[in-house]
Amino acid sequence: MAPDPRFTMLPHLRPPVAHGRSHRLVPAAVGLLFAMTLGCDSSGPSIKDALAAKPEDDIKTNPPKPRPKDKYGKPSSAEFKAWDRKDPEGEKHLYKWDKANMGRLMGYWEQVTCFRDKMKEEGQKAFGAEPGSPQGEEWFQFKRGFIQHIDGWQKRLFAAEPRINEKSKYIGHFLEAHELVMREYPAAFNESDQTALDEADAHWMIVEAKVKKYTKTIGGEFPVLDTDNAKQVEAHAKRCAEAMKPPDRSGKSKRRRKSKSPI
Repeated sequence: MAPDPRFTMLPHLRPPVAHGRSHRLVPAAVGLLFAMTLGCDSSGPSIKDALAAKPEDDIKTNPPKPRPKDKYGKPSSAEFKAWDRKDPEGEKHLYKWDKANMGRLMGYWEQVTCFRDKMKEEGQKAFGAEPGSPQGEEWFQFKRGFIQHIDGWQKRLFAAEPRINEKSKYIGHFLEAHELVMREYPAAFNESDQTALDEADAHWMIVEAKVKKYTKTIGGEFPVLDTDNAKQVEAHAKRCAEAMKPPDRSGKSKRRRKSKSPI
């Protein structure tokens, strides 16, 4: 019996068999065909018109509301002058406070000079020492603890004088000198760089000259240590030793000890 021709289709006319992921392409093809059919619909816009349309074409904006009129009018020249006025006293209140508290403020400056002298003394011992040598290790250990100590000194200064930034003009020079001892001198000794050390010394001389000039301007006297005077040298050494002591953190003495310096 011959096969029914309805069931004997040529291979190229047989429907494809879905294997693996090929069946997933059928919905996409159907969607594409559906989109093409919609594009050919004469009732809607053509594909060319749809592509040429811009989103801005459908945006409708309302004209901005007019700004309310200023019932007070523009500022007068007198008002501008009043806003731009300057304090007739200027920095005189700083001068008055610094002069009234000069003894305590000069004590802060002396402590910074003590820190500088100690930093230079210890750094000079390790100048040119090789890394890992006994001198280099001693310098590293000293620097590690001493920089932390003088950083704490600055924090204690602001704790004891919370408004010194707005009251004193000295504080800017003190902070500049403190930063010099904290960074420039250690960096010069770390590299055994004589040029950098000379630059740090020159920077210190500039800051010291600023303090001297300002002290003279407000009618004060800058304290100069007389190295030939044994009493002055001894008193300065005691104050430096006191500045080198770490703060008491044991909690045993809650009341601050009475001393010349609040820090």
